[in-house]
Amino acid sequence: MPTESEIISRIRKRAAAPRDARVPIGDDAAVMEFAGADDLIACCDLMVEGVHFQTHWATPRLIGRKALAVTLSDVAAMGGSPRFAMISLALPAAKSSEFVNELFDGIFEMADAAGVFIIGGDTSSSPDSLFIDTIALGRCAKGRAITRAGALPGDRIFVTGSLGASRLGLMLLGQGFRLEDDSQNDKEAGRARRLALLKHLAPAPRLEFGRTIGEAGLANSMIDISDGLSTDLSHILEESRSGAIIHAAALPIDDSVIALAPDELKTDPLDLALHGGEEYELLFTAPPENRDRIIELSAATGLPVTEIGEIIIGEGLRIERNGALEPVKPRGYEHLI
Repeated sequence: MPTESEIISRIRKRAAAPRDARVPIGDDAAVMEFAGADDLIACCDLMVEGVHFQTHWATPRLIGRKALAVTLSDVAAMGGSPRFAMISLALPAAKSSEFVNELFDGIFEMADAAGVFIIGGDTSSSPDSLFIDTIALGRCAKGRAITRAGALPGDRIFVTGSLGASRLGLMLLGQGFRLEDDSQNDKEAGRARRLALLKHLAPAPRLEFGRTIGEAGLANSMIDISDGLSTDLSHILEESRSGAIIHAAALPIDDSVIALAPDELKTDPLDLALHGGEEYELLFTAPPENRDRIIELSAATGLPVTEIGEIIIGEGLRIERNGALEPVKPRGYEHLI
């Protein structure tokens, strides 16, 4: 079966880019020329029960919230501001009216928090699984969208927040841990588990930071981490025709990963930070002379930002660990279709 990347590549080769498409197929979102001082940003995401979520792992409210959050994150990754959204559902008969109401409670909760208006969508029946398709429309200043293709040799690589917790949360869900479980004997471990579960089930798209860094023109390239740092940074490198070195000691590994991964899960925290998906943190590159302004922006928005490496001439991704360089193969999530 073809992978998601292979299908996108095939479509990209066949699809003609209209003259008013500033960014066509192949990035986090499409960007179209629009009347006035702004460009239009458009993107969509499809979430499938049993693939992207399990209804026995999360409440309908959390499922709805996440469905919209991941699409809004793509607008942030373009340096834009989301404005409108459309929601389409394919519902199996087994889902009750109460389930649907709570699902939309989560969608509107995320929309209200983001200042986004729900303006339409569609509904259909489904023989067995729930499908949620979300479309987001946003804006950025004309010609100012931040793409994956702008990284330059000498750029520094930055990431918001911390890494690895979402993948840890998914692993904990697979082991039977749930948000509502407050019967943990070890309070410190229980708190770490809850934070990891929340990172996976209720991700927070970095909307303010994405919009602000876009308006300030500080980044040359950007992407949100949906498939894993190694995979998503490799997308930037492929589109920018560059290589990169990241530093293991600089990676902002989440505290919950450091606390739980080595002993409870027998997993290397660095592995989760490098390859864990569904983080929805922003990964971007910027010239070194912009470092101080990025630090100021981090302080102003209250969002930690960490410098983790640099863009180099050449190809491929390498990691420096204890003074030695080794290649990194992208091992983030890839749909097999």
